[in-house]
Amino acid sequence: MKRITKIGLSAAGLALLATGGMYVLKSRQEARALAESGGRPAVTATAPQRFEGLEFAPADLVTVQTVDLRRAVRLSGTLQPLDQSQVRAEVAATVEDVMVRRGERVQKGQLLAKLDTADLGARLREKQSNLDSARSALNLAAINREKAATLAKSGYKSQTALDEAENTWRTARANVAAMEQQVTMAKKALNDAAIYAPIGGLIGDRFVNPGERVAVDARLFTIADLDTMEVEALVPARDVPQLKPGQRVVLHVEGFGTREFDARIARINPTAQSGTRSIPVFVLLRNPDLVLRGGMFGTGEAVLAEIDGAIAVPADAVRHEKDETVIYVLASDRLERRKVTVLLDGTTDGRVALGGEIKPGETVIATPGLRLNDGLPARISGR
Repeated sequence: MKRITKIGLSAAGLALLATGGMYVLKSRQEARALAESGGRPAVTATAPQRFEGLEFAPADLVTVQTVDLRRAVRLSGTLQPLDQSQVRAEVAATVEDVMVRRGERVQKGQLLAKLDTADLGARLREKQSNLDSARSALNLAAINREKAATLAKSGYKSQTALDEAENTWRTARANVAAMEQQVTMAKKALNDAAIYAPIGGLIGDRFVNPGERVAVDARLFTIADLDTMEVEALVPARDVPQLKPGQRVVLHVEGFGTREFDARIARINPTAQSGTRSIPVFVLLRNPDLVLRGGMFGTGEAVLAEIDGAIAVPADAVRHEKDETVIYVLASDRLERRKVTVLLDGTTDGRVALGGEIKPGETVIATPGLRLNDGLPARISGR
């Protein structure tokens, strides 16, 4: 009995010794760690809790907004004045005076230039003199014709003599008519020495100066009426069936930033251009303040449909599941599947207008290709 007690005490002593050794070792390790940390107590790391669901990057999500949307056919082209005219010389003469310069605004019928009329006046006087002579010859021929007719009735003249007198009178009458036409042409040439504006507008080009000699049909001026501008846009044949005259077009012109110009389709060409297979579409726009000029480049959209203040999401956010159109909304760390009504798609900026099933400010998933389910836990990565 005494022996058993002794062994038990020895075992207890060994256990106590071991415990003391471990305590001393742990104390030394803690002291060493405290020294290495500069006297700050060590912090014990806790394993993060794992999230069982989908995590989305901010780029995968969009916030629902209200914007103005339109579906349209894009077109572009160079602006040109609808009405422009080239003024040419009707007669060959020397330029006496020029009254206008490039960029000046002129009214229809305004005097632009004068040509020298010395030669034209002399030619008119010559033609008038010839006409007077022809009229005198006609008067004489008429008198001889009457005499021949009287003598023929009395038997003193033959029928042959009467026929000759008649023929002379007819020839003289034809000469008078020809001379009258020449006088008319000479008067017109004299009037054409004064150059008038055929339309109102701005002087675009001036090709002559005083003292220069111009030939018939020589270019003198170009006049452009900027009140109405025209754009000839080449539209792919596949888009033309959606267009029609009178359709609204919103134009942006280089140099005017975000300013929009309201225009209309005026005409659509009946045939496509060879090679490009594009069809010219002619667009007209008013230019009352004359800020648009010929040669400017414009891009625009022929509006097919539009909604102002539409509830809009990217097209990638709209899904087609089991013959239903749906979107997925991220709300309270869960996905919410909603059936939606598409009011307008195929817009120029790639967004879709939806009905009232979704509200502005909500967050939707805009990443295609992911398999999503209603009620699936989800959150934004890093939150």
